[in-house]
Amino acid sequence: MKLNNLDKQIEQFNEQSEAKLMNELFGDDVLTDEQEWETYSVSEVSKELGITLDEAKFLVNRGIFKSYRAGNEFRCHKKSVEEKKRIIEICTSYRDNKTITVMELGKILGLGKTGIYRLVNKCFFKTYVVYGKMRVDVESFEEWYAGQFHYTKVNGERPGKKYGKTIHVGTVYKVLGIPKATARDLIKRENIEVVKIDGCTRIMEDSFWKWFKSQDKYTLVKTIREVEGYVD
Repeated sequence: MKLNNLDKQIEQFNEQSEAKLMNELFGDDVLTDEQEWETYSVSEVSKELGITLDEAKFLVNRGIFKSYRAGNEFRCHKKSVEEKKRIIEICTSYRDNKTITVMELGKILGLGKTGIYRLVNKCFFKTYVVYGKMRVDVESFEEWYAGQFHYTKVNGERPGKKYGKTIHVGTVYKVLGIPKATARDLIKRENIEVVKIDGCTRIMEDSFWKWFKSQDKYTLVKTIREVEGYVD
């Protein structure tokens, strides 16, 4: 008889413990009518914050807001959403005004998906993850672009502006209409100023024009812009 009572007590204790645990885990699943008035649905969160439905789902799933499960949907506590609203607005504003997606960057540089992700993974410029998607800091990208010559924007904007106006060594023989070897010898012989930038040898454009105006042997068959295609 005592054993049976003990078994019942243990069973009751286990049931109470399980009920307590389930309440802690899922006690907020069922909302009262009053609680429901104090919450937003995910779509309402989307409208309230001015973000897409997918972005709202991402934030809810990451636990950004205090939320409850009501049937098959989550509902977010209004106060929690309002407390985070300013932060979300700042993030959204920064995203819209100061960052671009990786694929948008690919279009700017004329690179495919593989090529642009390889470039991004080299960490030449800053990237952020906004709403679960990687975005590139525009200012950081522009600073990098101005300091390199390996990539050129599809709109023809001149790279390497950080170093002033320079031209590729190969441009000399094309604008003068002379063989490559002759152009190399001429650069060395006339002490036309060169600079090593980002692994590339570049000619200082001012130095080239200073030499060109000092002689009458060579004439231009093409302009530098025609050859290099850059837009200042």
